[in-house]
Amino acid sequence: QLRLQEAGGGLRELGDSVTLSCRGSGFTFENHYVRWYRQAPRGRFEWVSWISHYSSQIQFGSAVEGRATASRDNSHSVASLSLHLLRAGDHARYFCAVRTETRNPAEAEHK
Repeated sequence: QLRLQEAGGGLRELGDSVTLSCRGSGFTFENHYVRWYRQAPRGRFEWVSWISHYSSQIQFGSAVEGRATASRDNSHSVASLSLHLLRAGDHARYFCAVRTETRNPAEAEHK
């Protein structure tokens, strides 16, 4: 059974940094782009980042561009997202996700 387990986060001060992790199981982790989304307290859902199979491509949403880094360790089936210089607008619930369909995720992303 496909499973993603997130960790990290918690309360942070403005200007601090935070690292979130996402561990996959039940599927071949390296075969999937990993995406990050967030949902603000008022319910707005926003794409944050994606990272390709072997980290050759990484993209970020405009709200975090220049303040975020993403990485993955396929040998441990873990992806990470770090946010720096935290702002009030970063207060949200964060989710990691993978696609289970076959079309190119880079082409399908965020449309």
